[in-house]
Amino acid sequence: MLFVILAATATGLCTGVGALPFVILRGVPRRLYDGLLGFGAGLMLSAATIGLLAHALGTVRPAAGPLHLGRLALVVGGFCGGFVILSLVERLIPHEHAGGHREHLRHGGRREPEDDHGDHQAAHQRLGVAISGALVFHRLPEGFAIGASFATGETALLGGLVAIAVGLQNLCEGIVSAAPLRQGGVAPLKVLGWITATGLTTPVAAVLGYVFSRHIEGALPFALALGAGSLISVTSNEIIPETHSHGNETYATVGVVCGFLFTIVLRVVLGGD
Repeated sequence: MLFVILAATATGLCTGVGALPFVILRGVPRRLYDGLLGFGAGLMLSAATIGLLAHALGTVRPAAGPLHLGRLALVVGGFCGGFVILSLVERLIPHEHAGGHREHLRHGGRREPEDDHGDHQAAHQRLGVAISGALVFHRLPEGFAIGASFATGETALLGGLVAIAVGLQNLCEGIVSAAPLRQGGVAPLKVLGWITATGLTTPVAAVLGYVFSRHIEGALPFALALGAGSLISVTSNEIIPETHSHGNETYATVGVVCGFLFTIVLRVVLGGD
């Protein structure tokens, strides 16, 4: 359990590491921004599919044995449940995408001008809170997926694969989340504090995922599939649309492919099939 907490904490704090350069810098080129976010999306998709979901399906017919329809139902139900939960949270908890996703902005992607300096600063304070809320929202399914992956007992492979992939994705997300706040004039240390604090929810969610998967009979395939469905839902609904909303689809797509390939290589290095 201690190792799970440490791994999840390190993974969550990667978001703050990504924000660290913006203590000095104020922004990154838009193409690089979308490419990095695309790379993170590829990491998330690959961790969900060739990691979590592949292991969950492996319990359905282990070692070419008989098909376990009950486990298959758990995997399908968990996968669908991940989408449903994320959709409900999306509707019930309003938040803002880190880069200003189109439908979250007003007047064709331009924010309303503020009348004075005080209103301008207040608007950036609200933006910071909204972005931080979105990052907390992302960290929860990621943490649950990490906890469930370590519950399989294959710590060196599945747990390490998911933790490293999500950690790198968080690093990318920290970069692209800090940039608009700094460009908006939010103080560097405040940006760093906001972004870093969002990662503290990851170990909490990881403990829940681990305990649920480890100590409830038959819960492991459901939890793995739930984590996979959640990660894919976040990636599809939040990350990929953001990368395609500024005319840099090619850079974003290359990023997704590179992120997916990186996880494939990582899986082989860690001892996967």
